[in-house]
Amino acid sequence: MPINFEKRSSNRGLERKIHPCEIYDTLDRHANKGPLRIPVQNTVLSNWFENYKNKRDVILKLPTGEGKTLIGLLILQSKINQGKGSCLYVCPNKYLADQVRIQAEEFGIHHCEISEVGLPEDFINGEKILITHAQKVFNGRSADFGIGQHSIDVENILLDDAHSCIETIKSASTFQIPRSSNCYHELLQLFGDALKGQGAGTYADICNESKSAILSVPYWEWEGKQEEVVQILSKYNKTKDKSVWFTWDLLKDNLKHCTAVFSGTGIEVSPRLLPIEMFGTFSRASHRVFMSATISNDSFFIRDLGLKKEVIQNPLTFDKKWSGEKMLLIPSLIDGSLTREAIVNWVGKWRNTSFGVVAITPSNWHRKIWEGLGAKAVDAKNLLEEVEKLKQGQFPTPIAMAAKYDGVDLPDNMCRILVIDSLPITETITEKYIEFCVPNSTFTQIKTAQTIEQGLGRAVRGEKDYCIVLLLGNDLIKQIRFKGSSTYLSPQTRKQIDMGLELAKFAREDKQDSQSYFDMLSSIITQGLGRDESWKQFYIDNMESIDNSDDRSTSASDNMLILERKAECYHSEGKHEKAVNTIQNLLDSHSSKLSKEEKGWYLQEMSRYLYAFNRVEGMAMQVNAHSTNKRLFLPPSGYQFTKIDLKAQERIMNIKRLISQHDDFEGFLVYMDDVFSRLTFGVKAERFESAIDELGKLLGFNTEQPDSNWKSGPDNLWAIKDGKYLFIECKSEVLLTRAEILKEETGQFNNNIAWFKRFYPGAEVDYSIIIPTKKVKSNTGFNEPVVVLRERGLKNLVRNARAFVLGFKNTDLKNLSDEFIHQAINQNNLGADTLVENYFEPSRN
Repeated sequence: MPINFEKRSSNRGLERKIHPCEIYDTLDRHANKGPLRIPVQNTVLSNWFENYKNKRDVILKLPTGEGKTLIGLLILQSKINQGKGSCLYVCPNKYLADQVRIQAEEFGIHHCEISEVGLPEDFINGEKILITHAQKVFNGRSADFGIGQHSIDVENILLDDAHSCIETIKSASTFQIPRSSNCYHELLQLFGDALKGQGAGTYADICNESKSAILSVPYWEWEGKQEEVVQILSKYNKTKDKSVWFTWDLLKDNLKHCTAVFSGTGIEVSPRLLPIEMFGTFSRASHRVFMSATISNDSFFIRDLGLKKEVIQNPLTFDKKWSGEKMLLIPSLIDGSLTREAIVNWVGKWRNTSFGVVAITPSNWHRKIWEGLGAKAVDAKNLLEEVEKLKQGQFPTPIAMAAKYDGVDLPDNMCRILVIDSLPITETITEKYIEFCVPNSTFTQIKTAQTIEQGLGRAVRGEKDYCIVLLLGNDLIKQIRFKGSSTYLSPQTRKQIDMGLELAKFAREDKQDSQSYFDMLSSIITQGLGRDESWKQFYIDNMESIDNSDDRSTSASDNMLILERKAECYHSEGKHEKAVNTIQNLLDSHSSKLSKEEKGWYLQEMSRYLYAFNRVEGMAMQVNAHSTNKRLFLPPSGYQFTKIDLKAQERIMNIKRLISQHDDFEGFLVYMDDVFSRLTFGVKAERFESAIDELGKLLGFNTEQPDSNWKSGPDNLWAIKDGKYLFIECKSEVLLTRAEILKEETGQFNNNIAWFKRFYPGAEVDYSIIIPTKKVKSNTGFNEPVVVLRERGLKNLVRNARAFVLGFKNTDLKNLSDEFIHQAINQNNLGADTLVENYFEPSRN
């Protein structure tokens, strides 16, 4: 029988501590775990206990490296000690769940995990914290937590890295049906005619399995064929087709309020409102804590989870200007020779460094470039293994990770050089479609800013940690310099970017004549890694000057999301007129902040609500939406086609207007270099066509994209002088080794010629196609003479267009003379009369 120490204690029957700070003092933690960090952890935990513990929803925001994990564990332990029921700690992925378990073990916090037999009794009885990952909780077939009325009740739930958990909920609530499934082909057949009406060329690309071809089913077609949709999906749920089976029970009674988007590789059917109520474990919890970095804009908590604005506006946080040291370097702004390609080729070949070198890329395609240079590619399969090597100080080569902007912590020597290679891109075809319709929208900017900041936070995980960050890619540099995007970056990151711009300027000023720009960049990196005292003081002085009161409040975006969600809720409840009025209120109150494309988007939302109770008015509103934003759904009838043209002297005025939008030459060059970087074979069609449109605007032409705007006609059309046009069909994804122009391509081209003749009768036009070959296959042909822009011609055009831009380097961009612009056009062989002659070649049979 063991010794009864309790009866010999002077504090017999001592109650369990419930204040998290006091709990910490009682823990049997490892010897290297000292007291709570003062003032951060101590202050935040005391604030929670005094002011937040009885609130249902709490957002906990702290900078990276300030000990959020321990704070979260102590909050849940306090709930257990108070006898407030079961406690669930949810991480975005398995890797992070393992890391949290390690920390809980080190701090002596009792925890448990899901076993083969199910949920532990210690968790159910509210005795231990269950640590798991989001896929276990947010799962349409969750064996552990259940869904709907069969969900397991949990009193307290904490979402670690809550923004990432939201993405898991979205994925779990979406049918992601691959082309390999027969379900895809049945749905494509059902909506084929409707999709073809929204873009015959894009529909043909979808049928030909193009990954970049994307079309959404118009809402009137989707709602009109609900019975057939339900029957098809139900059939494949019965056969346990994985792409349907795991989501069916979440959406089966709400398919009418979903959106369907096709690509050549799959279809996504996703709800307009996430079915949060189906995840009863989460939706019925009494206390919910959402942990995020202080950098993050929390607007998505409103739209996706339905949190109240007061929760967003009053997070649990600690007022601290900055933490850790990041030297942000933008090589391309030091000198144009330090391109993304040059830096990747340089860093990718580093070997056996004394510190970790990590590149985060937006896609597997980008990662393969690093892999080809000898970098170690990291994915879900080898992530744990490679991170462990970094911990052990093994740095034989750089490592490259695709889209790992969150979920991987790389403190101290594990990562001293972090490369953010190019702008993060969206993964889902639904998000890609929305970005196509509303490019650079408010919410795209918010999400992109979040992702960039998450990536920047991978390497600096504490107050004394430091890292060199290389920002590469014209698209990324353009984004961080864009005024609209900076609103959604934290004051800390904005200041670090400003310092990066200054460092580029200092590098140009202090470079010696005998020194190459690569040598200059290397010396700056050495200063940061070598802990140069003057750099450290420069950094501290700048970071201490941050004005946290300049938080560039995002209350406008919060209000928009509140109204957007409110309207969708009204619509789902059958209160369609209230939904219409709510969107009208949004438009009225935020008109000055919305782009033309965003206004059109909201008009389309109004038309969808109107259509539910008045189809005539609904379609009339859709005509209005499409006339405002040509990338939206083309109404079945009734739209007003508008032509483009170019009046005398208008070209010069257009060039002046475009250039004067930029505050300085460097910003103008960054913007245009992003355009030029997309003008190469191999670039996805939509990005290439958009760049062709922007190139035309740079050259002063009036431009449009008929295939996007009117769902027929060529990809691009330039009005290059009064009464004269350049008709452009783009085939950027065709391999350079292709020998001939194929029959289906000439057939599509001839259809587009007919479109042009119908809407521009009698106009002077050069019909052109951008494709690597000028030879037409023998069994086909064009109906009119056609010229071809091949690789060499495209490169020459881009080179001369860039020279045209560089000609404005030492000018006042706000006061350019007509004569100067005329000379620049002629000097760079960009005259309207000789454009085709200089760069295009006749096609031949």
